[in-house]
Amino acid sequence: MMVDEITLTLPRESDFQTVAHLVLGGLAARLNLTLENLEDLQLALGALLGRRGSLDEQPVTVRMTIREDELEILVGPLDGKLLEAVDRDAEDELGVRRVLESTVDDVQVDGRSVRLTKQVALG
Repeated sequence: MMVDEITLTLPRESDFQTVAHLVLGGLAARLNLTLENLEDLQLALGALLGRRGSLDEQPVTVRMTIREDELEILVGPLDGKLLEAVDRDAEDELGVRRVLESTVDDVQVDGRSVRLTKQVALG
């Protein structure tokens, strides 16, 4: 089973979000992901990285793990309010949880981080 992992530690400034998106785009090209899968993953990543909160001084870590049929992205540490919003049932609210649920297959709060999983057909 193929497992590759890329870990980025980035300053919180929004200019550095582009680095995470570029790496994700490079992975998508290497893995022959569809444009739709790439756009979904970039939206989900942007929903987490684009939020401001009390952790603005700390760097954020983005870990992308590639497995046979999925791409997993772990982002953290994240602000408590954002984690609460992700952990809350979306119901009819158009918030971060709804964005994540509509773009990836699984969303889990994992301590101070959020784990996103997208099923992809690699190759």
